[in-house]
Amino acid sequence: MMNGWMLASGLMALSCAGGHAIAGLNMFYRPIRTAITDDLHAGVLTGMWHLITIHFTLSAIALLVLGVNGQGAVAWLIAAQFAGYAAIYLFISLRLGGVLKLFQWVPFAATAVLAVTGALTAH
Repeated sequence: MMNGWMLASGLMALSCAGGHAIAGLNMFYRPIRTAITDDLHAGVLTGMWHLITIHFTLSAIALLVLGVNGQGAVAWLIAAQFAGYAAIYLFISLRLGGVLKLFQWVPFAATAVLAVTGALTAH
């Protein structure tokens, strides 16, 4: 049986992946990459950037598949990951002086809440 909450969490995770890969490329990756003069550090940044994009995308796919299958066990793990991302970004945002300095915690939190709701309603 399909789970709408799980499908919504998958779509939200997919928006996180797209936002990271597309919007974040010019907003964050390129300026940071340009500022790094050490090739090793630049390589590590590039690797981390792509790992995050892959992780967000695979999480979205997993949530979408779970939403179609109506299962919820793995959703708890993905929800915990996105809740952790939200907590880290909210903490850093507050340290930078405002709740929306790093707004990314909002879609991360939304993904976590939707995934938990999907897991709770899975059969």
